[in-house]
Amino acid sequence: MKVLVVLAAFVAFGEGLAAQDIPVFRLQDALEAKVELEDTLYSFPGGEEALASLQPYLDNGQDVGAEGSWSAIRLLNATDHTLRGALSFCMYADAVRLFVIQDSSLIDEQFNSRFTTGRSARLPSSYQYLWLHIDPGQTQTLFFQTYFHEETPEGHYRHLSIHPVLPTVNRMIDRLSWQAFYSGLLVLLAMLGGLMAWIFRERVFLFYAGMMLSAALYFADRYGLLGLLGEFPKPTDPLPALVYALSGIVVFTDLFVADFIQMREQMPRYYKVYAWFSGWTAVSPYLLILILNDLQMARQITDTCLGLWALLCIWPIARLAWKGQSPARTLVWPFGILFGGGILFLLGNSDLLPGSFGLRYSFQIGLLLFSGLLFFTLFERVTTLRKKKEQFEELNALKTRFFTNLSHEFRTPLTLMMGPLQQLLEGQPEPKERQLLEIAFRNANNQLHLVNELLELSRLEAGKMSLRASQQDVVPLVRSLVFAFESLAQDRRINLSFRSEQPSVHLYYEAGKLEKVVNNLLSNALKFTPSGGRVAVNLAQAGQELCISVADTGPGIPQAQQGKVFDRFFQVSASPEVGTGVGLALSRELVRLHHGRIELESREGEGAVFRVFLPLGSRHLRAEERVEIPVQSGTAFAAPLPAREKAHNPRVPTSSQTEATVLLIEDNDEVRAFIRQRLDTAFKIIEANDGQSGIEKAREHMPDLIVSDVMMPRKNGYEVCAALKGDVRTSHIPVILLTAKAEQEEKLQGLRTGADDYLAKPFDAEELRVRIHNLIQLRAQLRQRFAAAVELKPEEVAVNSIDQEFLEKALAIVESHIDDEQFSVEVLAREIGMSRPQLNRKLRALVNQSTNQFIQSIRLQRAADLLRQQSGTVAEIAFQTGFSSTAYFIKCFKDKYGETPGSFSKNQPKS
Repeated sequence: MKVLVVLAAFVAFGEGLAAQDIPVFRLQDALEAKVELEDTLYSFPGGEEALASLQPYLDNGQDVGAEGSWSAIRLLNATDHTLRGALSFCMYADAVRLFVIQDSSLIDEQFNSRFTTGRSARLPSSYQYLWLHIDPGQTQTLFFQTYFHEETPEGHYRHLSIHPVLPTVNRMIDRLSWQAFYSGLLVLLAMLGGLMAWIFRERVFLFYAGMMLSAALYFADRYGLLGLLGEFPKPTDPLPALVYALSGIVVFTDLFVADFIQMREQMPRYYKVYAWFSGWTAVSPYLLILILNDLQMARQITDTCLGLWALLCIWPIARLAWKGQSPARTLVWPFGILFGGGILFLLGNSDLLPGSFGLRYSFQIGLLLFSGLLFFTLFERVTTLRKKKEQFEELNALKTRFFTNLSHEFRTPLTLMMGPLQQLLEGQPEPKERQLLEIAFRNANNQLHLVNELLELSRLEAGKMSLRASQQDVVPLVRSLVFAFESLAQDRRINLSFRSEQPSVHLYYEAGKLEKVVNNLLSNALKFTPSGGRVAVNLAQAGQELCISVADTGPGIPQAQQGKVFDRFFQVSASPEVGTGVGLALSRELVRLHHGRIELESREGEGAVFRVFLPLGSRHLRAEERVEIPVQSGTAFAAPLPAREKAHNPRVPTSSQTEATVLLIEDNDEVRAFIRQRLDTAFKIIEANDGQSGIEKAREHMPDLIVSDVMMPRKNGYEVCAALKGDVRTSHIPVILLTAKAEQEEKLQGLRTGADDYLAKPFDAEELRVRIHNLIQLRAQLRQRFAAAVELKPEEVAVNSIDQEFLEKALAIVESHIDDEQFSVEVLAREIGMSRPQLNRKLRALVNQSTNQFIQSIRLQRAADLLRQQSGTVAEIAFQTGFSSTAYFIKCFKDKYGETPGSFSKNQPKS
C-alpha cells in the first residue's frame, strides 16, 4: 500500500464558516488499500450550522432537514488520473446521506440506505458504501448527514475510510453471491410449494410457499440484494422490505403449523392465544415504528415478540408430538434444526463461541435444512394422505357394490315371498288366513323398505347420489304425507295435526328424497308415541330457511344418546319399540344433500322434536343440481296390503296371445319357475339360465318378447340387451329388464342399452304380464298398419336405427333385381346375410309380411311409380318389375291398390 496523506490545510469555505474548520486531504497516489480519515473529519457543532453552509448549493425544492450528526471533509486529487473509491462510515450508522460539492455546485447526492428525515420511519442500513469519483486536480467537499445508534460512542462519529473499488466490489460480490444463491434456493422451494398446492389442491403447501417466499425476501433485503435493484426500495418506503417479510414469515408459519397439526381441534384454547399473539407479532413492527420515536426500543420490543412467538409456535408441536400425534412428530426434526441454528447464531454473535463461517451463517444453514426437510416431509405426508384417501374412496366403492349386490340377494327371495303371497291374497282366502298372509306380506314389504334404505344410505355416503331440485310448493307435499298417516294414527288413537304459517312456500327440493325424510320422521314419531298422545307437524320460515318440525309426546331420548341418534344402526336403549337404526341416518344424509341440516331437541319423558332446516332460494345450489321440470317421486309406502278383488285386476286375455313367444332369461331357478308359472297360461315360454345362453336362444327362436334379469353370470342383462339390440336379426324384439337395481341411474343405463321397459324387484306378477301383453300388442298393431300401407317407408316402420338400416338394405337389394323374374327368397337371404327362416321371421316381425310378400310388395310399389309416370304399357311395366305373366301382375296389382293397372294409370293427373 502506498498512499500519501498530506497534512490538512485550512481554507475558508461557506458563509460564517472559518477556513480552518474543514480539513483538506491531498491524495497523491492511486488507492490500493484502505485509508482511515477519522482523525481529520470535521464534525459540525449542530445541524443548523451545517445546513446553513450547505444551503446555497441546494435546490429550492430539495428536502433536507437539520436532524442527525453532520460532518464534512475536502478531498484533493493531486494525481494525474481519476481516483475512484468506496467511502465507508462507522458500522453503527443507521443511515448516511452524502452531498458532494465541486466548483461551487452540488454534483452528487447519495444514500447508503432508505434515508428519511423522520427517525421513527428509519431502520438500519444493509448497504454501507458511498462511492467516490474525483478527476485529476479537482477538489470536492463532502457533507455527511448521519444517524447513529443510541449507544454509539461519540468517537465513532468521525469514523470514515476510503476503500479501493475493485477489492470492495469483490468482497460485496462474494457476500452477495452466497446470499443470492441462498435466497434463490428459498424462492425455488416457494415455487415448488406453489406447484404442489396446485397439483394436490392442499392449502398447507400454499402456506409453505408463503413461508419460503417471505424468508427469501427477508434475507435479500437484509444483506443488500434488493439494493442492487435501483428503484425497487421506493415503493416500500418508509419501511424496508424486511419488515413486510417478517410479517409474512409470522403469518404463513402460523397458518402452516395450525393447519398441519390441526391446532384448532387439538388445542382450541391454546389456539386462540396463539392466533392472537401471532397477529400482534405480525403487525407490531408497523405500529411500533409509527408510534414510538425510539428506533432501538421498537427493535427490542419486536425482537422480544418474535422470540416469544417462536416459543409459542414450538410448544404445541412438542406437546402433541409427546402425545404421539403423527403430524406433530413429523415437524419436530425440521423445527428442531431451525431452532438449533438460531441458538448457534446468537451464541456466535454474542462472542460466547469462537466466530466462524458456520456460526455466522448457522441460522441460514438451519433455515435451508429446515425448508428442504420440511418440504420432503410435507410431500411424503400429503402423498400418504392422498393414498389413504384413494384407498378410502376405493373402500367406499367396494362398500357400495357390496350393498348393491346384497340388496339383489335380498330382493330375489323377497320376490319369491311377496309374489306367491300376493297371488294367494288375490284368491280371496278366509279372513283368518288373509290376516296371516297380510302380516307376512307386510313384513316382507318392510324388509324391502329396509334394503332400499341401506342401499340409498351407502350411495349417499359414497357420493354416488346427486340432487335434482326444482322449485315447487312444499306445503301440499308435506300436507299429503301427513294425511297418508291419518289412518294409522287413528288406529293407534294418536292425535296427528299439521299446520303451516303460510299457505304456500316455494322451495328448491327433490320430491322423492324429501318424502323419504318426512316419512321417516313421521313413522318414528307415530311408532314411539303411546296411545292418546300427539304428533304435530309444523312448517315455519326461520330467516332464510324453512323449518319442518315433527314433534311427538313419546318417551323422549336420553341426553347421553341424543348425539348418536343419527348414526347408522343406533337404537335408543330406553325405547320400547325396536327399529333398524337406518331411517334417521338416511334422513340426515338426504337433508345434507339439500344443503340443509336436521336437529333434535328432546327431554326424557317429554317427547322429542326433530327440525329440518332447508335453505330458501337457489344460491346454495350448483348448476347441475337445478332442473326446470320436477323429478317425479318414486316413493313407495309400506302400508298394510288392502283387500284386492279379482274384478279390479283383470287378467290379460289369452285367446289372442297363445301364439306369442316370450324368452325368459333368469339365473335363479326359483324366480324363473315363479315367473313361468304366472305367464305360461298366456304365452309360450322359452327359458335360459344365463345371459349368453339367452342371446343364443333369442337368435335361434326369435321370440316376440324377452324378459331378462340384470345380474347374471356370463353376461348381465345390460350386455344381453346391447347384444340383441345391436344384432340385425334380433334388434326388433322388445326387451323388459327385470332387476333388483331399482335406482334411477341403473334404470337409465338399461334404457340407454335399448331396453323397452324396466321393472324392479320385487314386482307384481300381474303388472309384468300386462306390460308384456301391451308391448306385444303395440308391435302387432304397428305390423298391421304397415302391412296395409300402400307404400313401405323404412323410417316409419322401424323402431330403431338398426331395423331401419335392415329395411333399407332389403329394399335396395330388391330394387337392384327389380326386373329379374328369377330373383327369389334364397337370393335375398344370401345377399342380406341371414338364413331364410330368420329373414322370414324378421320381416313378419317388422312389416307382418313373408319374404315373398315383401318382394312382391316392392315390385308392385315400383310398378305403381312407373304407371304414375306413364312410362310404358301395362305389359312392359309388368316385365320391368319382374312379373313373367301380365295376367298375374294385373291380379296382384288390383289386390294391393283396388284397381287394375290401366285404370290406375288413367286416373293419375297429367303433368
